[in-house]
Amino acid sequence: MFNIKNLSVSIGNRILLKDVSFAAKPNQITGLIGKSGSGKSTLFRLALGLLSKSDGYRWSGSIEWMGLSLGRSFYPSLQPVFQDPFGSFSPFGTIGDLLLEPIRIQKKFFLTGEESNKQNEKIQFYCEQFDLPISLLSKTKQELSGGQLQRFAILRALLANPEYLLLDEPVTALDVLVQKKIAEELKSLNRREKIGMLIVSHDLGFLSYMCDEIFVLEDGLITESGSPKEILKHPSSKLLKELLESKAHSFGGVTSSSESSN
Repeated sequence: MFNIKNLSVSIGNRILLKDVSFAAKPNQITGLIGKSGSGKSTLFRLALGLLSKSDGYRWSGSIEWMGLSLGRSFYPSLQPVFQDPFGSFSPFGTIGDLLLEPIRIQKKFFLTGEESNKQNEKIQFYCEQFDLPISLLSKTKQELSGGQLQRFAILRALLANPEYLLLDEPVTALDVLVQKKIAEELKSLNRREKIGMLIVSHDLGFLSYMCDEIFVLEDGLITESGSPKEILKHPSSKLLKELLESKAHSFGGVTSSSESSN
């Protein structure tokens, strides 16, 4: 279980998160929705150990994965996928080489022939699942589209055999057709391999389409939670009411409604 307990974060006099607590259940897809500046990216970065007290950040409370504390240590069973697919890969080297880079680091830059063969078999399997031609493995990131790179970013995370994925705005930078394709691939992964996910996003339509449960983050506070069906039918937070009034709850050409369910 991915568990947030009484988490507060500040930098200088600015409070970013205020006593945030929630639990994301294993094998489910959980969403965290908030506007820019709500604190959702702060939580994501802290979980990955990307915030430093030397930069002025202060925090209390805890982020735990299966009872293990995050923020200072990171575990291969928990893998991130970032918003910017172009920033996720080095401009140097082929995609095939870059996919194996995290595994090489875990293995202290030594992979046996058998391990390399197993990883290459997994890469070929996921390329087929994600509709990615094998020929792309010999390309550099500059030769690929954003949608292709984001699918490769997800593929790279899967090579570590994760039990849980942390995804920060995974489809925001992509066009609508590619968004729908990646959403389907993520849902398929969840069903087929029982990989749990926490998706951080500002997109209510996307999260309603994807998630079993959604938590609403406003000004550093959790203000509402529930299944998509529940919160769309009976919204109580200011953010959800605004989004529903603006009709900002469609995804892939389908409008989420209180009668729909995952």
